[in-house]
Amino acid sequence: MMKKHHPGASIRSIALVIVLAAFGVARTRAQALPDSSRFVPVVAVLPFDGRGRQAELEKTGKSVADLIFVGLLENDINLVERADLDKALDELHMSAVGLVSPDSQLQLGRLIGAKILITGSLFEAAGKKYAVAKIIGTETTRVLGCSVSGHGEYTDLAPGLAKKIAAVLHKDSEKLLPRKTTVFAAADRLAEVKGRQRKVFLSVTEDIAMPTPDPAAEIELKKLLLALDFLITDNRAEADFTILCEAVATNAGSYHKFSSAAARVELSVYQGKDKQLIAAGAAKETVAGASYIVAAKDAISQATLRLAADLLKALK
Repeated sequence: MMKKHHPGASIRSIALVIVLAAFGVARTRAQALPDSSRFVPVVAVLPFDGRGRQAELEKTGKSVADLIFVGLLENDINLVERADLDKALDELHMSAVGLVSPDSQLQLGRLIGAKILITGSLFEAAGKKYAVAKIIGTETTRVLGCSVSGHGEYTDLAPGLAKKIAAVLHKDSEKLLPRKTTVFAAADRLAEVKGRQRKVFLSVTEDIAMPTPDPAAEIELKKLLLALDFLITDNRAEADFTILCEAVATNAGSYHKFSSAAARVELSVYQGKDKQLIAAGAAKETVAGASYIVAAKDAISQATLRLAADLLKALK
């Protein structure tokens, strides 16, 4: 059976190609971003859920998580600091134990910049102790796992489990990571937003710790807004919406012989002349590339597009 042709979808696709061509970066929908950069699998370790007579105290699960953190650190895994994790959980009013909802995992991952969460459970069966780890992609909701067992204390199982987790991350982390976001993908997520030539005032400040400022976030936002049929104005007084963006990238060291950069992007969206705040948020990305500048630009671009794909829904 032939698929129905949707004129609206075709018009939007044509508009996207024209916009991207105007910026000199037109791509087909199937093309990914250049292979010169890749996501760094930043990992957060949550307390394990202790069950049963031998692991009923919450501190057991926390102790196991702390030991796994140390073991992963020794295996060159990029980890979120415990203080940052606890701060994020407090901000989101969440409990680290039992964080099973994909939405809550995504929300936590975005706030702390983690692409992968590690959690698990401790239990006893037939006189044997088990420690089971779940390795969760925060944006893909895909899950990998591994386990260890023994007759000692649960904390005795942690080093062996950390080695197994590290092996899974080194071998299969790509299975847990999302594809890079393109303007096409962001526009598809915003399909219900119709610009109708309404005017947007855009103010962007960017800092990648280099002498020359970089317009990565500004370019991505302009491409996306134009693709959605908005007009960009330099006069804030006449704008229907105002978008303020702050983007910062810093050196995050090396990853697999590549330079890596960690970026944080904040967006605030205001409506009308009364400047009513209608959406706000922040996103983090860590990306590795052939050079720091490549990684920094891509990290900012990815954080900007992912955040905009959520917040610009307020422009309906």
